[in-house]
Amino acid sequence: MISSLYRTFIAIVGVCASVGAPLVVPASAQQSSDRQVWRQEYEARIQATLERRLKQRPTFAEDALTTHPDFIAYVPKVDVDALGDCYNDHFQVFTGIDGTYFATVCQATCEGSLDQHVAFLKSVDGGKTWSSPRVLVGPKNFKDDVPIASWGFPMVSKSGRIYVIYNQYQDGKVSTNRQHTGLMMGTYSDDQGETWSEPQLIFQPRTKNDSPDASIPPEWVVWQRPTRLGENGKYLVGMTRYAPPQLHNKYRTVVEFMRFENIDDDVEPKDLVVKWFMSNDNVLSVGAYCEEPSIVKLPDGRLFTLLRTGIGRVCWSVSSDQGETWSRPEILLNRDGGEPFAHPLSPCPIYDWKGETAGSGFYFAFIHNAFDFNDSNPWQNRGPLYLIAGTYQANAKQPIWFGEPQQFTNRPSGNSFYTSVTQTPDGKTILWYPDQKFYLLGRFIGEEFFENAPPLRR
Repeated sequence: MISSLYRTFIAIVGVCASVGAPLVVPASAQQSSDRQVWRQEYEARIQATLERRLKQRPTFAEDALTTHPDFIAYVPKVDVDALGDCYNDHFQVFTGIDGTYFATVCQATCEGSLDQHVAFLKSVDGGKTWSSPRVLVGPKNFKDDVPIASWGFPMVSKSGRIYVIYNQYQDGKVSTNRQHTGLMMGTYSDDQGETWSEPQLIFQPRTKNDSPDASIPPEWVVWQRPTRLGENGKYLVGMTRYAPPQLHNKYRTVVEFMRFENIDDDVEPKDLVVKWFMSNDNVLSVGAYCEEPSIVKLPDGRLFTLLRTGIGRVCWSVSSDQGETWSRPEILLNRDGGEPFAHPLSPCPIYDWKGETAGSGFYFAFIHNAFDFNDSNPWQNRGPLYLIAGTYQANAKQPIWFGEPQQFTNRPSGNSFYTSVTQTPDGKTILWYPDQKFYLLGRFIGEEFFENAPPLRR
């Protein structure tokens, strides 16, 4: 049981947002902008989270090995006075120009709580050992009475400057969800993460899919790390935009794309030029939910993205102009004329096995391989996770075909993989993932996963 201090503390500060909320109508879709309501709304969840994790803490070292990781970047300390760290998600690992490993992570006592922040980690030995998380922006614990910050994503300029862009919540300004509604802000480091600039606002144009109340910032999330797949090697990334409750009778999400034009000029964050593609009437959409794009390059130069949806299927789209325009989403099959993959409203990232800009023709993605079509709730159990290995197929309608799903982790629930990948100097691929949105881990993706993949056809 947690101490009386913890109990008093929880009563004051409140609790995390729920995960997997059911479909709702506008009257209940918009979360309250009142901080006191926020604190009281989920008080029991904070208490239950801390009780469960403190009881489990003696087993952390063994439990962290459940998914057979090759790297352990972080095991939570569960010290609510020092750092909210029971929730660790959006694990974005990247390398500096000298090969040093860095990472950003979104942390909190639990997802969406009033201590949610963006933290930074560093490894100088190829990911074997890591520094403790250092809070870049947002409150490090419940004692810090500052607005939450979420979903940091990194980019490195050619000179080595590290930029971290993130969603900065504004007190009292909520569209549908607090942790997604916010300004686009940025900070940077010129000394490998030792010191950081003051955060600055990055211009973000409003669209017809934003709140009609101009005082409420857009509701948006970038879930994947930008990669140099845009025009002339510029950073490109997909974005999920949430429509406000005034514009729908359920939560509605769509996909757009951003390209960062002048990262390599080492400009201040406020001077970053961002070009937006597939906005307003041109967004990618699949029913009420189209979210979390991840992008790979095909051997023919086109770009390919996977999209999570609420229809029980993964969808895909291609771009023939380096991400400026995209085809209408289609259901992902194992091959042309083949079978679709079952998948709930859950992450479904895809990566190039040989490196993010390689266009190698060898790819891997993650699915749950299960969905109950009799259940109207698309946020279904995120149970065992499966890797599907794919290869490029020249002249095919769907340009990547996949082999049979291979179980990657058999945890019965909670497998929500907001992941990233890096390449070792000798060409090995490491998947970095937040196991249970708790442990921060890494695992090699070896050639054994490609044994049942279709033959590559160029």
